[in-house]
Amino acid sequence: MKLKNEMFSIVGGDADHVQIELNARHLIYQAHFPGNPITPGVCIVQIIGELLQDRVARKLSLTRVVNLKFVSTISPVESPVVEICFSSVEDSLTECKAKGTIMSDGKVKTKFSLVFAS
Repeated sequence: MKLKNEMFSIVGGDADHVQIELNARHLIYQAHFPGNPITPGVCIVQIIGELLQDRVARKLSLTRVVNLKFVSTISPVESPVVEICFSSVEDSLTECKAKGTIMSDGKVKTKFSLVFAS
């Protein structure tokens, strides 16, 4: 399921520091959780993957989670704009490895190290 321009929109930044705005009215947040929406972990991984796809200009599929730590929840109400900070992106023709963090208000929300295949 594609989330870009539905659940989130890119609002600024560059390839290494992408600022996105979360859509608190998206259907996912009505189920997760009503009255207290938080971004599901699977959606966080999907957002990272979609941003990487834009960066490398080809379709990617998650193949390995090296490290994934949800430090604190990401609420589209409390933190509608978050920044995905790629500290390292290694791209070859067959895979794309990405490490980084998701930040909001100067605080780390998520740390990730993921591998995607082309």
